[in-house]
Parts: sequence; structure tokens; C-alpha cells
Amino acid sequence: MLPITRRPAWWLLIPGMILSALYIQQYVLEERIMADAQAAVAASALLLIFAASLVSVSAALEVGRDKSSRGMTEIAVRSKIVIALVRLWPSFVAGAIVQLVGIVLLLVKAGSSPNRFPILIAVGLFVALFFHAGIGMFLGSWMRARFAVPLALAVSYLWLGFAWTFDFVPVRYLAGLALEGCCAPDETVDAAAVYSLMVFSVLGFFGFVLLAMAVSGSRMLPRGKANWVRTSAGMLTLIVASSLGLFIARDVAVSPVVARPLAEAECSVSVPEVCLFPTQLARGDTRQVYAEAFEVLARKGMPKVNKIVSASTEQVPVLSNDGVANVMATPGQSRSRALESAASTYADALTYIECPQETTEDVYGWAEVLKAWSIRVAAEEVLDPDERSTLPDTSMLESVSIPGETNFLGQWHKLSKLDNKSQSQWATAAYDRLSNCRLPVAVSGGTK
Repeated sequence: MLPITRRPAWWLLIPGMILSALYIQQYVLEERIMADAQAAVAASALLLIFAASLVSVSAALEVGRDKSSRGMTEIAVRSKIVIALVRLWPSFVAGAIVQLVGIVLLLVKAGSSPNRFPILIAVGLFVALFFHAGIGMFLGSWMRARFAVPLALAVSYLWLGFAWTFDFVPVRYLAGLALEGCCAPDETVDAAAVYSLMVFSVLGFFGFVLLAMAVSGSRMLPRGKANWVRTSAGMLTLIVASSLGLFIARDVAVSPVVARPLAEAECSVSVPEVCLFPTQLARGDTRQVYAEAFEVLARKGMPKVNKIVSASTEQVPVLSNDGVANVMATPGQSRSRALESAASTYADALTYIECPQETTEDVYGWAEVLKAWSIRVAAEEVLDPDERSTLPDTSMLESVSIPGETNFLGQWHKLSKLDNKSQSQWATAAYDRLSNCRLPVAVSGGTK
């Protein structure tokens, strides 16, 4: 066996770490993982592009070099499995280091987090490297190194990219990259996605080891009954690995997440009650802003809200008949963004109503007018002048205006010129009509 310092994996370790660090710096936004250890570790799934390639290429180099020496570097009395492990441990360790360095850098970028380190996700990503070690070992045993090395790199890249974009969703979790879709502050990872990756990777590794044993001679095809048996066993193991992995991930959604239980949220003593998850509160508590915004709008005649949460819309509707509002709260959210999220709730709820197709576009446009009014009214009473200077953002009104039909931006300008009482009367009447898929009366003097 070659000395440690001459193992190909160590040559590729530093470039792999540099590429991972550059990728994180350039493409992973701090806002996406802020204060969320689970999201940070899941984001490292994309680093499998570097870690897995390092593992497969170095494994192909290692095995190919041993093959060219006709086995003189091995101890003949060792079992094939032991030989495989001795050959491949540097490749796996180097790939794991690249992955680990990426995880550490992402955790540093995310900052302190109230949730625990997601051990399951990290272990799943490390285990994924076994599959690529198997790819490298098989190709290094089957071909000359000059062919095996580029092919190992190509196969790893193609497998990661192919599986990640496959239409049949369970296939995406066999490669691991799809785990980067986890997780928003109100979500947690679906464990089935990780278990699918782990089972497939481990069994797939043993399948490739069996195939490598069958073609480890000087010929491309297996020779002898024993080698054909190993080939059959290897192919069968790969089929079983794929089948089990797909079965485990059969119910996992496009994003590998499940809703976080609302019982984990921390509720305020305000009226209305505001319940946010610890991650959403990690960089500042904006619950009072949410409570005050809904209180202001209720005084203006909008439906009263008794409780405010921030969860998946599949778990809680945007605005329920029981007076529960579902807002979009994120860690580090400013007071102005929190108010915008709260005041937009009534308009956002309208977009979830199924209306006849001929009125859908108008409903959306009028909802934008209502949103602009709600944000401005709430901001005037809740925020300081410098905090509300950029609110409301009316750029969307121009884009949803229909040429030759309703000019929603013009309607907003006319609405804002009315006295406060008239504005409130129009807004409450418009909300009632839009809730029933009826278009509101245009503001007096509005253009058509």
C-alpha cells in the first residue's frame, strides 16, 4: 500500500476545500440560512458536487494505480472487502473533510441559532460519499486510469445533476443535492428523505464493490463463474438499493420538509396573541409590530384578528374564519418589513380565493390596491417616519394594470387623496366584495 502522503485524495483535498469556500461565499445568501443551523447544514448538500467528485476521482486513481501494478502493493491474504476499505478510506476522509469544512463555514455564516445541530442531515451527507467511492473503485478496477478518472468525474457529476432534476420526486433524494431545499424557519427536515439517501448510498457502495471484484483482472469482462456471480450480485444489490431508496422516499414532497409543530412557537401576551418560532425571533422580536398593525387595521373596519402565527399555508390558511392570521416572519426582519407582512395579510388572503377566470386578473389588481392602503394606514400609526419612508411600495400596481382597462395605479392615487373615513369605507367594502369574487366599485373619478 502506498504511503499516506502519496495518496491521491490528499492531493485533491486543498482544491476541494477552496472551491467549497468560494461557492459558499459567492452563492449562499446569509438571509437564507440566518440563525438556522438546520438550513445551514442542509445548504451544504450542494457541496457534494465537490466532495463527491473528489471521492470518486481519487478512488479511481487509487484503484487504477494498484491495478497497473498488478496488485503488488496489496497483501494477498487480505479479503476483498478489507482491501477495498484500505484503498478507499483516504478518499472518503478527504471528501468528508471538504463537506465538514463547508458545514462549518455555513454555520459561521448563519450565526448563532436556537435550534440544535441537525445530526441526521450531516450524517446523511457524509454517507452519500460512499456511493461515489464505489463508483471510483468500480471504474478504476474496470478501466485504465486514463479512462477511469475522467469517467468517474463525469459519472458523479451526471448522477448528482440527473437525480436532482428528475421529474419523479423520490429519485431526487437518492443523490442528496435535493436536501438543500430544507428548511424555512417554520419547517423541519423530512427524515424519510435522509434515510432514503443513506440506504441507497450504503447498499450502492457494496454493489459497486462486488462489481469491482468481478472485473479486477486485466480484461474488461468478468472471467470465470465466480466473477459472473459477483457481477450478478452487484447488479442485484444496486437494484435493491434503488428500490429501497425510492420506497422510503415515496411520500416526500418536492421540498424535503414537514411543517414544524405550532406547539414549538413562543407566544406573546399581547392582544392579538403573536406566536413565532424561536428561529424567527433569533435576530429581533417584532411580535409587538405585528400585534399593533392588526389592531390598527381592525379599528379601520377590517376583520378582527385574534391570533397571529407564521407557518406553512398548508398548515394554517393566510386568514382563517376563526380570526387566525398567517404572516411571513423571518429572522432579522426589520420593523418595516414586519409591518408590511402583517398589513399585506388581507390582500394576500384574497389571492387564495378561487374566482371565475374572467375576474381573476382584476381581483389580483384590486387586492394590490387594498394592500397598498393597508400598509400605509398601519405604517402611519405604528412606525416612526424614517421607518415608513419607503412604504408602501406601489411598483406592483403599475405592472398589474391592464392596458385599456383598469388603471390600478391611478385608482391608488385617487384613493390616497380621499379623507381617512372615505378611504376606510372604500377599503372595507372592497374587501367584502373581493372575498365573494365581486369587483369593488371604482374610486370616485377613477380612470378606466
